[in-house]
Amino acid sequence: MKRVSAFIVLLLITVATMKPVKGFSCVEAKLSLLTCLPFLTSSQNSPSSACCNAVSNVRASAPTKPELREACQCLTAAVGEFPNLDKDRAIQLPKLCNVDVGFPLTKDIDCNT
Repeated sequence: MKRVSAFIVLLLITVATMKPVKGFSCVEAKLSLLTCLPFLTSSQNSPSSACCNAVSNVRASAPTKPELREACQCLTAAVGEFPNLDKDRAIQLPKLCNVDVGFPLTKDIDCNT
C-alpha cells in the first residue's frame, strides 16, 4: 500500500507541474483511473460510476489512431505496474462500463497492431 501511495503522490506532483495540452495524456489517464483501483484489486464487486466515467473520459481523450495507440501503450504498461491488480477484472472493466476502449486492458497486447 505504501508503494501505491508513493506512486499517487508522484503522479500528482507530475500533473501539477505539467502545462495543459490537447490530446491524450498518460499521466492524466492513470490519475483518473485510480478511482478504479478498488474494483481492480477486488475490494469492490463492481466498478463505481466514477471509475466508469474515468474509463469513458480516457477513451474520449484518445480519438485518433496515434492517440489510441499511445493510450494502449500507457494503460497496458500501467496494468503491469500494480502487482495486486486482478488481470481478469482489468480486461472486463471496459465492458462493465459499457465503453469500447479499442483494446483489451492487458499487458500482453501489441499496441502497434
